[in-house]
Amino acid sequence: MSFPLMQGYDRIEMVADLDPVAAVRDRELGERMRDYPKLFPAGSPDFGFAIQSGTRWRIGSVGASNPEEGRRSLAAHLRRTVTEREPAPELARAMTAAVDRLDPEEGEQLAKDEWEIGDRRYRVIRIEKFTLVGGGAMEPPRSTDTDPAGAPTLLRGHPIDPLAPAGHWETQLRLNLLGHRPHPGTVPDIVQTEADHAIRTHPGVLLLPPTFIVVEIEDGAWKPLTGGEGPDVARHHLACHFTELLPLLREFQGDPASAEELAGWARAAEEIRATDGHEFATMGRVFRTVRVSRMMRIGRDGPEGPRPSDQERYGRAAAQ
Repeated sequence: MSFPLMQGYDRIEMVADLDPVAAVRDRELGERMRDYPKLFPAGSPDFGFAIQSGTRWRIGSVGASNPEEGRRSLAAHLRRTVTEREPAPELARAMTAAVDRLDPEEGEQLAKDEWEIGDRRYRVIRIEKFTLVGGGAMEPPRSTDTDPAGAPTLLRGHPIDPLAPAGHWETQLRLNLLGHRPHPGTVPDIVQTEADHAIRTHPGVLLLPPTFIVVEIEDGAWKPLTGGEGPDVARHHLACHFTELLPLLREFQGDPASAEELAGWARAAEEIRATDGHEFATMGRVFRTVRVSRMMRIGRDGPEGPRPSDQERYGRAAAQ
């Protein structure tokens, strides 16, 4: 089965009259671009998978740290589809066969990043992260940033629509990102070469909803500790760092925390939860919530998949 190409992958539909909510967001983006004028990488890429049905693409999920995990997240989706939606027997067999290769009980995973099953196409995708920087600081959350309703979404179902209306400042940022690549000398030559190649094969850029991290500021250094899909979620995870992670870590190290330490961590968590700003202090330590923007490259055939060196850089080989 042939699948339609992505229309408008190399266009940006800038409109003068956005809906009121989108207009406020675009105006705030412009203010932040003036206050934080530099782009700075925000860690390794995210991986996940996307689904094409007809002419439409949407995200299945993101948040995997390497292509292998992205394939396993696709396997989990296909497995749920078989058990929960009970597709036609032939389709169920095709999905199960893909699951057996993407997440085998024994043996190596098949490093295949695209699957055509029935009338849908599934692709493992790559998402880059960056933050805006200015005045020696990274961008904090915006007033228009909200937390996802209910459980974290991992961008499930988010449309990949290059022709969605864009405001003036979103258009400007996307134009700024078209030629975005690592600074020469900061990455291996092969990574620079692949980035240059991606600009040619996937010349379009889409902005995706942000994620957020909490960093500790110490002696001028910014150390990432935790994060979440919304500012409040990220701050809640920092509170859990004190009340859940630290006690478990001490137990694992064979040095259980004292009652005094547990009480101090509980007070720190209460202070963190009571804070509604982006910078806060507790136990003599200073923390800040940082906004991490996300972008996806798109081309004639849809969203960008993993690059050849990604598995080596972010997969098991890199962790060993």
